[in-house]
Amino acid sequence: MTNFQSKRKTPLSLTFYRGERMFGSDSTALMSRKPELTFTKLLRMLGKPHDHANVQVLNEKQYFATKMVMNETSGVAGLQLNEETLYTPEELVGMMLQYAKDITRDYSNGQSIKDCVITVPSSFTQHERRALYDTAALVDLKILSLIEENTAAALHFGIDRVFEEPHNVLFYNMGSGTTQVRLP
Repeated sequence: MTNFQSKRKTPLSLTFYRGERMFGSDSTALMSRKPELTFTKLLRMLGKPHDHANVQVLNEKQYFATKMVMNETSGVAGLQLNEETLYTPEELVGMMLQYAKDITRDYSNGQSIKDCVITVPSSFTQHERRALYDTAALVDLKILSLIEENTAAALHFGIDRVFEEPHNVLFYNMGSGTTQVRLP
């Protein structure tokens, strides 16, 4: 299945520009010109308190154009778009999930999507997984299961193959920020 730009992968990036929300490739294309309007690296903040070490690294040591402030009600990091607009990472990831729902609805000829299976990095903690469940509930999605990314790749690889003799396969996920390797 492809997204609205006919690509198989949609970067987790969201830009608010001229009254519109831009997702994926459209967002990353504007990131160099309008970094203060673009939200990225959202999964690294999901389910973590404002003072968590990973959130502080994003805020202090990596280039993060969006102003990060503490959300007083929840204690998590809030991302400030402008003077009056503050988003939590859960809200922004929810917007991305809604975008994924819209792609799927269009691909399936208008059928509404209610249930899903989502892949997560192997490093996701229970707090991050719980935050993802809460995020999905914001956009009326029921998560049937969270599957670790390499397990999902192995399942996709082997689901329709017939193996005559036993053999080993090395699965790796090399992204822009991390590399995960699994030998099942």
